[in-house]
Amino acid sequence: MPPTKRKHDDSEDDYSEEEEDSFSNDDFDVDISSALTSKKARIEQSNEDGDDEEDLAAFLQETIAKRNIKDGTETVKKVKGKTKLAKGEVGGGSFQSMGLHPSLLRSLTLQGYRVPTPIQRLSIPALLSNPPQDLVGMARTGSGKSLAYMVPLVQRLGGRHSTTFGARALILLPTRELALQILKVGKELARGWDHDKGAHAGDSKEGGDSKGTNLRWSLIVGGEGLDEQFEMMSNNPDVIIATPGRLLHLAVEMNLDLKSVQYVVFDEADRLFEMGFETALNEILARLPSSRQTLLFSATLPKSLVDFAKAGLENPKLVRLDAESKISSDLKMAFFSVKQAEKDACLLSLLRDVIKVPLGSSQRDSETEKKGKGKGKARDIATMPHQTLIFAATKHHVEYLMNLLTTAGYAVSHIYGSLDQSARSYQMDQFRRGHTGVLVVTDVAARGIDIPVLENVVNYDFPHGARVFVHRVGRTARAGRQGWAWSFVTNTELPYLLDLQLFLGRPLKSQVDEGGDHAYTESLILGPFERSKVDEDVEYVRSLDDANHSLPSLRDVMKRGHTMYERSKGKASSPSYKRAKEILKDPKWALAGSDSGVHPVLLRGDGERERRAKEQARHDLLKTIGSFKPAETVFEIGAKGKAGTANAALMKQRRKALDKSIQRSLPSTSANAVSDDEEEPEIGTREEMEMADEEQIAVGNGFLFVYLNVAEFLVQAVFDNSSGKKRDFRDSEFYMSHYQKGAVAEKGYSLTDGASFVEQARGATFDLAGDEGVAGRQRHQLSWDKKKKKFVKGDGVGADNVKLVKTENGVRLPASYRSGRFEEWKAKTRVSLPKVGEEEGPGTRKATNGQKFRHNKVTAAKPLDRLRSDYERKARAGKKNQSEGGPKEDESSRPQKSPKNGGKFKGGRFVGKSIGRVKSELKNAEQIRKTRKTQENRKLKNARPSRKGRR
Repeated sequence: MPPTKRKHDDSEDDYSEEEEDSFSNDDFDVDISSALTSKKARIEQSNEDGDDEEDLAAFLQETIAKRNIKDGTETVKKVKGKTKLAKGEVGGGSFQSMGLHPSLLRSLTLQGYRVPTPIQRLSIPALLSNPPQDLVGMARTGSGKSLAYMVPLVQRLGGRHSTTFGARALILLPTRELALQILKVGKELARGWDHDKGAHAGDSKEGGDSKGTNLRWSLIVGGEGLDEQFEMMSNNPDVIIATPGRLLHLAVEMNLDLKSVQYVVFDEADRLFEMGFETALNEILARLPSSRQTLLFSATLPKSLVDFAKAGLENPKLVRLDAESKISSDLKMAFFSVKQAEKDACLLSLLRDVIKVPLGSSQRDSETEKKGKGKGKARDIATMPHQTLIFAATKHHVEYLMNLLTTAGYAVSHIYGSLDQSARSYQMDQFRRGHTGVLVVTDVAARGIDIPVLENVVNYDFPHGARVFVHRVGRTARAGRQGWAWSFVTNTELPYLLDLQLFLGRPLKSQVDEGGDHAYTESLILGPFERSKVDEDVEYVRSLDDANHSLPSLRDVMKRGHTMYERSKGKASSPSYKRAKEILKDPKWALAGSDSGVHPVLLRGDGERERRAKEQARHDLLKTIGSFKPAETVFEIGAKGKAGTANAALMKQRRKALDKSIQRSLPSTSANAVSDDEEEPEIGTREEMEMADEEQIAVGNGFLFVYLNVAEFLVQAVFDNSSGKKRDFRDSEFYMSHYQKGAVAEKGYSLTDGASFVEQARGATFDLAGDEGVAGRQRHQLSWDKKKKKFVKGDGVGADNVKLVKTENGVRLPASYRSGRFEEWKAKTRVSLPKVGEEEGPGTRKATNGQKFRHNKVTAAKPLDRLRSDYERKARAGKKNQSEGGPKEDESSRPQKSPKNGGKFKGGRFVGKSIGRVKSELKNAEQIRKTRKTQENRKLKNARPSRKGRR
């Protein structure tokens, strides 16, 4: 039987004071977190309010991450549809397990990013951690570094625009093409973000308007108009993607306040710090807040962070991957030994016979046939396997090669630094769409550019640093695809190839033993082109001069530019120069100019075995002919039957002297070998030998024991080496080399590798005084100012220590220089920018502070045409209007209309009627019904298809 409820009695509420104290307020608090988060409540007690806030923030962040993980699984399954989930798309190590927003995860899945790369798997969770952490990321090209910092950026910004004025993220890049690519990646990630504004329960999502809530992006690069970039910055962008030179120019002109930036990225950081942007970067960093999150990403970063201390990182996390495999394992490389004068002929032979690039006419015809047949057909054009990227030294090389290849019949695009930005964008777009098959560039396109299905990269001029080579060849063999890197090496560039060999840690060979392309991924194969084909192409290049008369002058300009380029190049290491001289003297290396061999890659294809056998037979024949020595010389002809002449006797003595020198130079001759003229020492007989005693026998047994052990060790070494691998006798535990571990790799990654002679000499200077003494002398030293014609204080960079920055045109200007363009633009557009932290308001773009502007412009009316039939009637009407006091014909451009209330024009304004005579504007039911009917008829009329749309 259930217990009966007792009625409430006020007398029972009289508790004692001890009982009242025993009840605490915490016993009556209700924890509703479980109801909000659908989780069990966590009962935690803390004494400090600050700890409570931190715990609550951590609890909410953890809860949101768990919710995103759960919703992310459903999002991935929904996007995949009936297709089964692949391994790694869901679960540990996937994008779904990182707690990304479902909308961001959906964008990644739709774009084909299913499984994160190693650099993304390590970087994204670290960047999304709380509190924010600085990071230095290094991985080889094509490993997804751009996505590694773009995904946390969009996640941290919430995928929506902030109404508070001020940019929240800044991405600094070295080139304009890379900036355009990053802008495209960011917009694709933020597209389709589900903006949950925290609406009330029961509200339909269909009525929500997400217009204006998406992230706003701003692209600030050189070569674009300042007025358009002023408008971008006044539109309150959330993310600024910029090159340092133009961003600093804009910051000085507009007096930008960048204190609201929370997320700063230095992409291709090594290139930023070596391109002369040091002053610009320091000026930009001074405008950023100290609480920012800073990221450095590049494929070639030095292990030590000394070079990047100026970036202002605080306890950064170092994510260094693929340090051993500097380049992609899918990249195949071939190095051709060429002469400088035959590079053009070798390039044409490579494009025609090896890469097999079709001529431009047939390519354009195929493009026009497929034009307008859908996006699928256009995509087939953009994935041509023969598209080739050619790297040249200077813009003069680019201009010459572009004209040469165009004259030869190829469809060519070209890009270099001083080219106009619109032209650069057009040329890159033509190549990406497949309208052109060859793109000739300088190192401006060596960083970060992702061209779909690019399989061939040609180094027309060999790079003078391992770091530049890694970035160049990184344009191909990306994201698991195959690719080829073809490099031309002259005899003067051979030391740089040997430096590259040490950096990559791969052997340098001239022959390939096994078939297939496996050897080209594990070693560096060096060889020449076929001599006969090179001679034919040299004559063909000469014939092109008659077709294009500008080629000789362009070639002369290119040669002068190449001479200056050689002077500015850095030097290779001394051992590489020494080894290069030995290779040039060694006959086994078939280098340019010799007829003793052909590069093995030229023998690939159908019938490779027959071609190899034919080439080997040709090589043996040439070797036999080269080793042939006649029995007699011209001095000995006809002297066999005679007693001999003086010339024959002289040649006989000469032959003896040559034979002796050859015998002495042979490596097989031992040190104790004697000449034929000397007598050999006689060996003692058995009787002359003395008998050994017991002590000598014991010592001899000891030596015999040692001898047998050494022999056994050598025999074991021979058998261990039977597999072809070189045995290392160094004890890895106790051996200490005089080279630091990884010194060769760090030299290749260093910013000074391949630098100019001035930079290398600056690092080699030695001063007995300390750094503080040197700095003190530099502050007080005087330098000669060419403009002022006198000595001034400073380091010579600018007069009186004025900081100078380099513009995109190469002009050096003071860092605080302002041209006044922004003030002119503000006066013209009537825009006023709010301060950082203020609300942007509804009219940030064209803010007018509530003022209304009135147009008072007056233009004269056209005179009446006397030949018209109604001229007299209009003339009389004009005279009547003037007589009644109306506006004269020359005072107004158009006749003045009377107001709706029937007023008259007096004294330059209309005078209305009295209140009693004003017509009522209230409508009755019939008038309202008639107005609605008219609006419906207009809607029906507008919905009809026009005559132009009918087929």
